[in-house]
Amino acid sequence: MANRAATRWSRAAAVAGLAAALLCLSGCQALGLPGAGPASPRATSAPAVDVAPPFDCAAFTATPAVEALLGGAAPLATTPAGALTTPSGRGPFGAQAAGGGWCRWGDDPAANPAASTAPVHLLSVQLLPRATANWQWQAQQYAQTAATGAHYDGGESRGGDCGPATSGGSTCHTNVLVGSSWLAVDAVSSTSTIDEKAFHALVQSFVPTVAAIDARAATPAPVKPLSCADAAWLKAVAGSYGAASVAVLAPAATFGLPNALLADPRVTVCAYRAGTGDSSLIGTVSVLRGASAAFATYHGLVVGRDPDASGGTIKLGSTELATLVRHTDASGSTPAETVVDALVGDAWIQFAAVSGSDDQAASVVGWVAGRL
Repeated sequence: MANRAATRWSRAAAVAGLAAALLCLSGCQALGLPGAGPASPRATSAPAVDVAPPFDCAAFTATPAVEALLGGAAPLATTPAGALTTPSGRGPFGAQAAGGGWCRWGDDPAANPAASTAPVHLLSVQLLPRATANWQWQAQQYAQTAATGAHYDGGESRGGDCGPATSGGSTCHTNVLVGSSWLAVDAVSSTSTIDEKAFHALVQSFVPTVAAIDARAATPAPVKPLSCADAAWLKAVAGSYGAASVAVLAPAATFGLPNALLADPRVTVCAYRAGTGDSSLIGTVSVLRGASAAFATYHGLVVGRDPDASGGTIKLGSTELATLVRHTDASGSTPAETVVDALVGDAWIQFAAVSGSDDQAASVVGWVAGRL
């Protein structure tokens, strides 16, 4: 692994859950949220579902090994890190929808921005199956950030680093291709220097578990392709935001699992910007297929952490579907966004908008729902 300083802890680390589908056909009360409209925000009830990571995370490693690496308490968690600050299709929820998943030990700094001075000890794991072709493509396309990393028996590593964190402490990160599965591991300690050799040893211990998961990865059922760069999608977003035109913003040109998610047919992510003059970001659409369980986990996080979250509705033909509405300034996202989510069948649609009203963001979600 290259021994260069890590520049930042990527917020694209997080995801998933195991729960009943939350298809809502009769308004936002089905989501345990306040009614649509300008009602004052009030406390929201948690969904009556059990959620857990999609993997047996304890099979990866025991908590004491993680805490020894990070130099602080890091218990196994049942929710992902950064889930409320990353578009759903760019993080662990996307990995879960694509047939993989996530694990987390320790803190989720984004969960409580007010406690930003508290010590952070975090280990995050994401896994994406059937990623060989995209791994190879990114290694060529983004060669500057895909340097060959440390040696792992049973896997090829690229794009890793260990070094001091800008806010103190240290970070380590690596990507490992095990069979055809892309493993991404991030470690953060705000109180100590992570021993690089020990980090490699811990990741090496993950490889047999990942190999077993890779061996049983199922071939996904075909899904209807979505192309939100089509003229109709661009016109719909432009119409919702009163823009003369919009264009699709290309993903960051860097080697990493978030870009690999874009190659999976069950994950659609499109970031839109103004097409003329002002090129600022309008918002990001994520569509995850087979994502009922992931949405249940996300819903529980929103209800549990954002007292200002509210409910709304969108129309799909003659059916009224519930939406989940929140504003990310409450969870530390930069820039602040209006995020509207809906579950349509088992497809989770999200639009994270950096400007405009709740209704404008919801109109994009409703339009996308009609394309499924």
